[in-house]
Amino acid sequence: MIEPTVPEVLAATITTIERDIAPKVSADDDGYTASLCRTVAQLLRMVRSRVEHEEPALAADNSELRALLETWAPTLPDEPRRVVEAALRAAGELDAPTTVGRLGAEARCLRSALDTLIAALPDRDDPARAAGREYLRHQLERQRPWLVEAFTGPRR
Repeated sequence: MIEPTVPEVLAATITTIERDIAPKVSADDDGYTASLCRTVAQLLRMVRSRVEHEEPALAADNSELRALLETWAPTLPDEPRRVVEAALRAAGELDAPTTVGRLGAEARCLRSALDTLIAALPDRDDPARAAGREYLRHQLERQRPWLVEAFTGPRR
């Protein structure tokens, strides 16, 4: 294991910016530099949170979306069904150098298939579209740690 970990390095960088750099920023620059310090620290918090949470969130997203597409693809008209099935195959055949990179590429394939599924079903009340909305709700919940909870420090 490499020590310190990426989250530890990011935490130390955030602390350095907030404890050592930001307080020494001159107030006579109309607050712009101090604002930039807060922004950089916040972006680093988001990166730290993504490093800690993104891989399991992507894996869960992809698993849920794959199951949704496999369940509903057979109900689609011929052409959209072929597109969705091809995307499912392509997503399963990806070979990327990193786990997060592979999961992200797989997610792009699966999400394009979800777009196809939704476009093929104009009835908003269709059960497959309802399942798609539920998937998107779960996806946003899984992204919460870096979209909402990472905002813990001083605001810009």
